[in-house]
Amino acid sequence: MPSRPPKVKVGIGKPAGKPKSWAHSMERKTTARGYGWAHQQMRIIVLREEPLCRPCLAVNRVTASTTADHITPLAEGGTGDRLNMQGICNDCHKAKTAKESARASAASRQR
Repeated sequence: MPSRPPKVKVGIGKPAGKPKSWAHSMERKTTARGYGWAHQQMRIIVLREEPLCRPCLAVNRVTASTTADHITPLAEGGTGDRLNMQGICNDCHKAKTAKESARASAASRQR
């Protein structure tokens, strides 16, 4: 009698496979950081209204938006309203986050 093949593990102790749904995976990711359903809804609105990356368009590049980014970070007093959000690609988001982190660490060293 054949036996079942072993389950392939992804990461440490996590079973392979897709999450239950997109909404389920987003809820788990965002609520862990303090974001909830309202943020998820705002993210959908931002990406629908801005399908192209705003910083890339400023330098005449056409790139799809993948992230709803806070223009002024929440840690620096930004809000979660639509006026403080922009559609941004992953590369621009990583660069912007790195600048914000450097700014935050420089500010903490001055204290």
